Amino acid sequence: MTAVEFRVLGDIEARVGDRPMDLGHARQRCVLVSLLIEANKPVSADQLLERIWGDRLPHRARGTLYSYLSRLRQVLESAEGVGIIRRSGGYVLVIEPEAVDLHRFHRLVAQARDGGDEHRALDLFGQALRLWRGEAFAGLDSPWLSGVRGTLERERLAAELDRNDLELKFGRHTDLLSGLSASAEAHPLDERLAGQLMLALYRCGRQADALEVFRSTRRRLAGELGIDPGPELTGLHQRILRGDEDLATPATRGPTGRNDLPGDIGDFTGRGAEVDRLLAAVAAGTGGSAMTVSIDGMAGVGKTTLAVHAARLLAGRYPDAQLFITLHGQADEQRPTDPLAALGTLLDAIGVPDSQIPDELEARSALWRAKLADRAALVVLDNVADAAQVRALLPGTANCLTLITSRRRLVDLEASCVVSLDVLSSVDAVALFTGIVGAERADAEPGVVAEAVELCGRLPLAIRIAASRLRTRPSWTVRRLADRLRKGQRRLAELAAGDRSVAAAFTLSYKHLSAGQQRLFRLLGLHRGPDIDPCAAAALADVDVYVAEDLLQDLVDVHLLQEPVSGRYQFHDLLREHAKNIGREIESEAEQEAALARVVDYYLHTAYAGERLMNPHAQPIELARPAPGCAPFPLTERAAARVWFDTEHGCLLAQQQLAAEHGWHAKVWQLAWVMSTFHLWRGHRLDDLTMWQAGLEAAERIGDPVVCALAHRYLGSACQRAGRPVEALEHLRRSLALAEQIGNVRAQATAHRYLAVAWAHQGDEELRARHINRALRLFQDLGDPSAEADLLNAMGWHDAQLGNYQSARRYCERALELNREHPNGQAEAATLDSLGHIAHHTGEHAEALGYLGDALVLFREAGNIVGQAIVLTHLGETQVALGHVEQARQAWGQALDLYQTQHRTQEPQRRLRDLLSTLDQQPDPPGAGI
Repeated sequence: MTAVEFRVLGDIEARVGDRPMDLGHARQRCVLVSLLIEANKPVSADQLLERIWGDRLPHRARGTLYSYLSRLRQVLESAEGVGIIRRSGGYVLVIEPEAVDLHRFHRLVAQARDGGDEHRALDLFGQALRLWRGEAFAGLDSPWLSGVRGTLERERLAAELDRNDLELKFGRHTDLLSGLSASAEAHPLDERLAGQLMLALYRCGRQADALEVFRSTRRRLAGELGIDPGPELTGLHQRILRGDEDLATPATRGPTGRNDLPGDIGDFTGRGAEVDRLLAAVAAGTGGSAMTVSIDGMAGVGKTTLAVHAARLLAGRYPDAQLFITLHGQADEQRPTDPLAALGTLLDAIGVPDSQIPDELEARSALWRAKLADRAALVVLDNVADAAQVRALLPGTANCLTLITSRRRLVDLEASCVVSLDVLSSVDAVALFTGIVGAERADAEPGVVAEAVELCGRLPLAIRIAASRLRTRPSWTVRRLADRLRKGQRRLAELAAGDRSVAAAFTLSYKHLSAGQQRLFRLLGLHRGPDIDPCAAAALADVDVYVAEDLLQDLVDVHLLQEPVSGRYQFHDLLREHAKNIGREIESEAEQEAALARVVDYYLHTAYAGERLMNPHAQPIELARPAPGCAPFPLTERAAARVWFDTEHGCLLAQQQLAAEHGWHAKVWQLAWVMSTFHLWRGHRLDDLTMWQAGLEAAERIGDPVVCALAHRYLGSACQRAGRPVEALEHLRRSLALAEQIGNVRAQATAHRYLAVAWAHQGDEELRARHINRALRLFQDLGDPSAEADLLNAMGWHDAQLGNYQSARRYCERALELNREHPNGQAEAATLDSLGHIAHHTGEHAEALGYLGDALVLFREAGNIVGQAIVLTHLGETQVALGHVEQARQAWGQALDLYQTQHRTQEPQRRLRDLLSTLDQQPDPPGAGI
């Protein structure tokens, strides 16, 4: 999913991934902000009008509002999971609240005030206040927004004051002083703020300045409000005058025993959800048993950083000892630390003399547990190899906490809480990068910063290395860094600085794999496509599918693979590059070639079976036998085939590119052929065009005129659907010429059929009629009733467009008879749609609904979303004619959604939006839809 973020606490900004969104002019932004503030709640049109213009409505204000909403819908199309819908109560912006900085602010402040751990509360207040970049909704002006802005400013100040109280409680008055002075100057009548500044000044040894703050505040209150300071501020003034000892810096409760914890990094970024979950688990306890938290994740993802950060937040709860030990679970040229040696180190750390430390593991472990039985201790066990390494190191009582980090999922360890770290969100990745290089350099190239962190895979280690390199090179721009990171195999080389290297971290993980796991890891690096399933992996590695699945799971457990969806495996971008580099170094060219041939054949032969299930009426092609070691997936039902195509679409596109690079020309055009029906039904017009462009090039390299005729025909049809009529005619003419040259009657008939469509789009009735009549005679001679029915429906549809409804109905009714005599569900659905269109335009609306409803059922059963969108558009037109406004709105809304899934952003979507806009401007008539 592409990350989307809306920022309103400052200038209005929105981004999808690394791309800024154009939100339009100020009033259109007001509409968006109003909906964002009320995220997932309906806002009526009247409310929106009042919020934008107040009582100064312009002429045709409602129509202007609808145009703003329509434009915003178009802008939000690229943001997955976000959209503006109409409900009975008004317009609703559907969005995940965390995608809006305002709602994140409210959530963080509420969590900070829930009465939990004060250290965590301080961290949450800091996160909340860092979201503010200036005045809320900067640059927008309306009476309503001004009121909301004032309310939010008061909420911001309240959060800041709550945070200040905690900072003062923890003795951080020196750090607070400059910020308190600036805030007090901006809010001179706020007595709470004045009191905080007085206390900070007093603790810094500036008693006279503290007393002056009181006098200044008293003068302002008297002069502007005619009142004296309240009892709390007055009491603080008296305590400062008499030097009250209780005002001195508090001795905050902290570690009283040994503290081995490394320092928390100053630019710790993100991980709010993970920290919340970890702290909540610790606060909840485990009913008297020992508390163990396991933190796992890939190399460089920040496991140790999170563990140390959490340990620092929790240190006050465990005052007797805070211990940190690295167990070298995955280290270069160093064996994992033996549990016996680790226990010796830990016992020494809590003051047990060497002479009292037993030599046996069990005795040491028992002594360790006994020594901690009455202590509140926190233990961080870093870089753990496996569960066996740490079992003897775990305390046995609930007053202790153990934080474990490992690159392996410790599935056989009974942990109280498991935190599996993923890479940073786009927002947090940018924040980390900016914090290292400085806001001035980052803000100068915001789009490039987002691109750079994506090239780092949003991996914290990679971001830190890249940003640190940039920081030490003043002459570099962020663009130069991004350009260097974009250089394919050089990317990992760029992500190294001093003793820190992303590739070195990955290599350590790889070295700890078994031989079988290493081989699959290397081969997966050669695989093309966004992800892979066990069947394709089995073909790639020439192993049994169950063996492949076990190996894939092993790689997931050590975070060298991800399993975002059950049964689908993918690399982190940088790990893919690392695996590819190792594969090219270790696997011979012959082994690489054989592995890729197996996996291409797996996809080709499985797709062929799926194509035959989806479109059994198409003339089949002949494939060579699959490569040895390749077992295609056994598809047996059309629904399963459609799901498989949807799932594997990206992989199939990639296989054709790979086949072209390797000169496997037959596989190139065959992969285009096996995808044709799926592309047609699911609306993948540009993918179909691209595949057939490659398919034609491959066919011409082979030189077989039969294949060339087929490729020209399919490419011509793809050009026609993609809006390239001149190219379509050129390819279809060439296809017909080749078919005539080799005497292939079926190929000639099909070429005539598509030429008729092409000329109809050009408006040449004479050439359309000539080609379609020729096609009809040839298919009748071939005795192909399915093809004849298709042509009769095409003739009927064309006559309907010309207003010749009587002949149109005659053609389509005959086509329907043939479709039912020789079952062809999709051809029948297309004919029913034609008949529904004809019935609508001849005033027979009830009959039209029947035809169109039946067509929709057939298209849905097949998963043909292009057909569904067309029928739904016609259904909406008929519902309007019957006065059923709400049903029309639903039908057109569904059609628009389907066109959007096809990425058709031109005429169909524009037309549907215009139709929906007309409905938005009229109420439903009484009884509509009943």
